[in-house]
Amino acid sequence: MPAYIQQGLGLIGFGLLIGFVGFIQIANLFGVVDEHARLIGRSVRSRLLEGRVVPPEEIKQRDGFTIGRYIVGIGFMLVGLLSIGGGVVFLIAPPAE
Repeated sequence: MPAYIQQGLGLIGFGLLIGFVGFIQIANLFGVVDEHARLIGRSVRSRLLEGRVVPPEEIKQRDGFTIGRYIVGIGFMLVGLLSIGGGVVFLIAPPAE
């Protein structure tokens, strides 16, 4: 198998993986967002700033947490989409020899 086909398939696979990670962040699959909220609430920084352990429900209702979650998820999905596009270009138009 030529190297450009391997690179194209590799880029497509990488794009699908990164896009799925972004989808997990946005849709809260597998409880990832709940776990992040729990870890943020129990972190040393939140205990120092607020003087208490913040419950995960309160963390998830904050605007910065929600906006950050969507920014990260959409960013991962866009990188995945660009990677898939690059892989398709490698498959359709092989490099000139």
